[in-house]
Amino acid sequence: MNENLREKVIALSEAITKTEEYVDFLEKEEVLKADEETQKLLLDFQQKQQDFIAKQMSGEVDQDLLNQLSGLQNELRSRESLTNFLDSYSRLLDLLGEVTDLMSEKLNVDMADVFRQR
Repeated sequence: MNENLREKVIALSEAITKTEEYVDFLEKEEVLKADEETQKLLLDFQQKQQDFIAKQMSGEVDQDLLNQLSGLQNELRSRESLTNFLDSYSRLLDLLGEVTDLMSEKLNVDMADVFRQR
């Protein structure tokens, strides 16, 4: 990559870090990390999900584990720190998608398609 292009990419990255979407994402991420109860629920959910998938791959359907997962999922949906984080993450992804779409338009290349083919 030539130096001029490199500088412009760095400038774009720095501009993105100053957007409301990025700043909000970082704030919500810190709140989520500090929420010990939600972190415990997430870890429990991930472990149970892995157990369920392993059992499912061996042909076993553990209804009790599925019910536990469903309950944890409902509990996680009610956690404000998690829902706020997911909303902010979605808004950041929308912004980055708009950047990619504009680049695609200006380059006359479908950037998403290019990345899918890699």
